[in-house]
Amino acid sequence: MAVSEKGRRTVDKWKKKQWFTFVASKTFNKKPLAQTPAEKPLQLLGRTIKVTLDNLTGQRARRDYTVVFKNESVQGQTINTFVSKYYMNAGSLIRLIRRRNSKVTTVKEIPVENGTAMLTVTAITAKKAVQSQKTGIRAIIDEELSTLSNKNFEDVVKETLFGNTTNNIFKKAGKVCLVKKVIISKATFTQSK
Repeated sequence: MAVSEKGRRTVDKWKKKQWFTFVASKTFNKKPLAQTPAEKPLQLLGRTIKVTLDNLTGQRARRDYTVVFKNESVQGQTINTFVSKYYMNAGSLIRLIRRRNSKVTTVKEIPVENGTAMLTVTAITAKKAVQSQKTGIRAIIDEELSTLSNKNFEDVVKETLFGNTTNNIFKKAGKVCLVKKVIISKATFTQSK
């Protein structure tokens, strides 16, 4: 403890703080993410942490995705989290789109357990698509995303990041127009009150 000019004792705030460890959700096997200081666990409410997907999975090909974890509960020195959203870096998405290609983007709100999920799906065609082809691709995307409704958001994240959702859209959309790539570029979870 230091003594100030007026003779009062001052306490260093850093000495009061403890270190808490952010732990990923069950989808990512409760992997430790980072550490953060706080005096009380109540100060940790609402904190978020951003991690690239390649750090979580070890797959270098997934470095373009960023996953945002939000504090769910604190148990001892451990902060349990859930995935609040994930998104693809804008530069990576722009790099995929070239001349003589079309970008077909669909934003759909899906009801999930305890809230809603907003998914942004982007399909990139191999050549310019006519408006009727774009409409057909959007209908296929809507149909495929409707299969994800009323699930837990963690299950939706697992299905969209590691599952077959984009592959199914790719196969079905290929019958309408030649598709180069299908990406779920953004997913956001909004908790109902």
